[in-house]
Amino acid sequence: MIKNVIFDFDDTLFDHRHSSREGLRAVWKRYTCFHEMTLEALETEHGEILEQIHFSHVLFGKMTIDEARAERFKFLFLNRGIEVDFNTAENAAQIYRMAYQKNRRRSEGAAEILKHFKKEFKIGIITNNLISEQKEKLDFLELTDYIDLMVTSEEARVPKPDPQIFNLTLKKLQAKPEETVMIGDSWEHDIKGAFNAGLKCIWLNHHKLPCPDPAVALEIRTLNNPEYIKSLFSSTGTGK
Repeated sequence: MIKNVIFDFDDTLFDHRHSSREGLRAVWKRYTCFHEMTLEALETEHGEILEQIHFSHVLFGKMTIDEARAERFKFLFLNRGIEVDFNTAENAAQIYRMAYQKNRRRSEGAAEILKHFKKEFKIGIITNNLISEQKEKLDFLELTDYIDLMVTSEEARVPKPDPQIFNLTLKKLQAKPEETVMIGDSWEHDIKGAFNAGLKCIWLNHHKLPCPDPAVALEIRTLNNPEYIKSLFSSTGTGK
């Protein structure tokens, strides 16, 4: 019997991609060197650099999040053959950040599913980010009251998909893995990590990608139907 539901945060409950795309759109408009590429190409390149710097530097305290933002744009300029100083990179990062903040929004159905599930389950979040960043975002989105616990990679000292972050969350929730469902959009970080920690898994497949392994997780495309998602809990197998 399921007693706990754990969600990923960015691109599951929070529409990070929308905010990021609007931030990049603002940078694209400001700097002509990016006009040679589409916004989609810029988004892909930025995402790859972000993940590399975020996981290797920010999550382990080697770089502040503001320094990391400037570093990302330094590399984006460099990929266009342009070397810029820190001030220019920082200015681009600030343009991105202002537009990102202005366009923050919940993922479709996020508040509704949390409100619905809160009546019946303990609700947790596991997120690969900093505590201060995610708490502020959660408050801004007015989702805090629905959440029993949020565990960040900063607190756990390891990121998803490391099973340790899932085990820490289960311990804090006083939950058993076989009584817990993980819902997230990243197959690599959310689904594989949760499965290896023994949780049931539901993959939020926004982009209609081929499922890597239907035996590991059931698929949904949206959070819009809480009753349907709850009905999947009995069909979802536990992990390893």
